[in-house]
Amino acid sequence: MRFLVVLLGVLQGLVAAPPALAAWFTDNGDREALSVLRAKPQDSLTAPEREILTAANRIGWIEIGECGWGSNAVLVTVEGQDYAVTSLHLLTGRAPGEVHCDPAAGAVFLPNASYIHDGNSADGGAEMARELTFARERVALEPNPVNFTRSGAGMPWVQDWVAYRLSENVSDQIMPDFAWGAGAPRGSMPWSERQNPAGPVWVIGYDGRFDDENGWGFSWQGCEQRKTRPRNGLIYFTCDASPGASSSLIAVMEEGRLTFQGIVTAIMDPMVGTDIPVPDSALMWNIGTESSGMQEKLDPGSLPEAGGWLSLLP
Repeated sequence: MRFLVVLLGVLQGLVAAPPALAAWFTDNGDREALSVLRAKPQDSLTAPEREILTAANRIGWIEIGECGWGSNAVLVTVEGQDYAVTSLHLLTGRAPGEVHCDPAAGAVFLPNASYIHDGNSADGGAEMARELTFARERVALEPNPVNFTRSGAGMPWVQDWVAYRLSENVSDQIMPDFAWGAGAPRGSMPWSERQNPAGPVWVIGYDGRFDDENGWGFSWQGCEQRKTRPRNGLIYFTCDASPGASSSLIAVMEEGRLTFQGIVTAIMDPMVGTDIPVPDSALMWNIGTESSGMQEKLDPGSLPEAGGWLSLLP
């Protein structure tokens, strides 16, 4: 099930080269399936591509069976405990106080959802069946996630996140022999040291339009981000996105690794499916929620005292 807040009108590093500025809200021609990237010979992968595959092990999918909703989620670890970060609007409705998924309802996290794609079928034999079993592994989430509120669609975008505590950690699980990073622990997404005011980002996760046109599968794309005002907690980005992309990872490259900059929150929905030049004004781009507010609430002890994202605040 897909869900993404719809924005009506205008309301509401180690890199060989920065990602090219993407065509704006196209048919996802600039996205690539993670399965395609994983199929490339490892010795042909660039450093950023290797980091994309590592980050993909640290994102997953949340399902809430009682209400029939689901969304992307980012795995973080705080003081030895794993959390799955997703969008608050997975649970809340448009009207203030409206909740379509009870925060106490049973929810599960699929840590290997990025390995599910249309080619995963038991018809491929025992090996394919083994991979599919791995991909569909589920971990129960504890109820009543951190940062839940009943403010509904009236909430500021910066508050559009919740963090579910995993009933058992998956960050320390060893990746199987057919997965990227085989033999090493999965790990979790590290917080970004700073909230970059502009520059390249990578968006990784499930997207509804990509699914419609290519079949189920997580995808990735590099594009540009911009912060229009300090302290508003928002990321404006140019990657293709459509309903279903909520809570996808927005990552930046810091000292050769991708770090957790934010999650996808809202799209310029009337422009989905168009292919026009990227507008100069970032206010017309898609919207993400910065990870800094999440870090401040979940993991305040990790906040940098200087030289990090706090140094950008006036």
